[in-house]
Amino acid sequence: MDNIFIARQPIYDNKNQLIGYELLYRANDVEEAIIDDGNLASSEVILNSFVNIGVDNLVGSAKAFINITEDFILNESLTPMFENQTVLEVLEDISPTSEITQGVQRLKDQGYKIALDDFQYNPEYDDLLEIADYVKIDVIELTEAQIIEELKYIEKFNVKIIAEKVETPELYEFCKKHNFDFFQGFYFCKPQLVTQKHIPANKLVVLNILEKISQPDFDFEEVEKAIAHDAILTFKILRYVNSAAFAGRKEIQSIKEALALVGGDTIKKWIGLILMTDLMDGKPQALLITALVRARMCELVAKKEERDNDQVFTIGLLSLLDALLDKPMLDLLDEIALSTEIKLAILDYEGVNGDILMNVILYEQGQWSELITHNVDAKLYFSCYMEAVKWADSTMSTLSQQ
Repeated sequence: MDNIFIARQPIYDNKNQLIGYELLYRANDVEEAIIDDGNLASSEVILNSFVNIGVDNLVGSAKAFINITEDFILNESLTPMFENQTVLEVLEDISPTSEITQGVQRLKDQGYKIALDDFQYNPEYDDLLEIADYVKIDVIELTEAQIIEELKYIEKFNVKIIAEKVETPELYEFCKKHNFDFFQGFYFCKPQLVTQKHIPANKLVVLNILEKISQPDFDFEEVEKAIAHDAILTFKILRYVNSAAFAGRKEIQSIKEALALVGGDTIKKWIGLILMTDLMDGKPQALLITALVRARMCELVAKKEERDNDQVFTIGLLSLLDALLDKPMLDLLDEIALSTEIKLAILDYEGVNGDILMNVILYEQGQWSELITHNVDAKLYFSCYMEAVKWADSTMSTLSQQ
């Protein structure tokens, strides 16, 4: 268990609503380990992960999409838990034998949803297609003509179709046009490149307040004045500091009181989070959750590695501005006043905080081999990720009530 990497990648419907997460995992020494039974070893790793962590801690009430090996299908003793919210993904290298079909049907009968992963049609898969709830098509591997052909074969079956590895705006629009039901991929954390797209004035105000509070010694009076010009933002902050989070304290009547009573570190973090929600503008909620997980994980890694962490939370939070504002990060940072240190960390991963940000993003995207090359402490990153996920989900729940 000490050497497990685990991460999650969101899956959206065509209205940008989160429907589930695919869970990514592996042991960081897989490349070096000698395993006599690869399927069984992989199954034990997955099973141990869910026994020790709990699917509810990873995905909340959303669906958990989990890759399963042949042993999971054939061996009843390896059946995972949480069948009501778990989608089992049958890997593409598993042959659709009669034993496999019977095993998948058994899992379906127990209440699990079934997905066929990296699917490419062959008539021998018809029996599995009759059982499956989802089919996942790797849209980056196929040409547009091949994708259209796949859809023709699949449309006669009662399945929902997921486009995975959606990594460009063009692919996303193509998949929407051809009526994919769900979407998964790095596109949702990257900007659409829109020529001469300007940031509205109110968002520039938000970004400039974020810049002010990112400084270790930010001026309370300047921040107070900036916030005071936004009645809605003032209301949200006062509502938060008067909530159960600070139960037992006297009612706070002003931003100045909030800053003085709650303290700089806490209030600047919450101001940042509330401001980020104002930038969403129809973006999928899971995008902000990703930003929160990233920011908190950056902060936790910095603390546990005993590195400077004054700005690393803000750096993690701002590292998704391009996705939130649909604008290239370089152009975006040219338009707002951020310190050179923050800009270089976000753009080029420079400095101690840039190094932490890079590793956290690699972790988030499941690029385990790169992390191994960087000699990260797998146990530390795993624990920081799990703590960040729990914090982000709880924080998002609080923010949604503001």
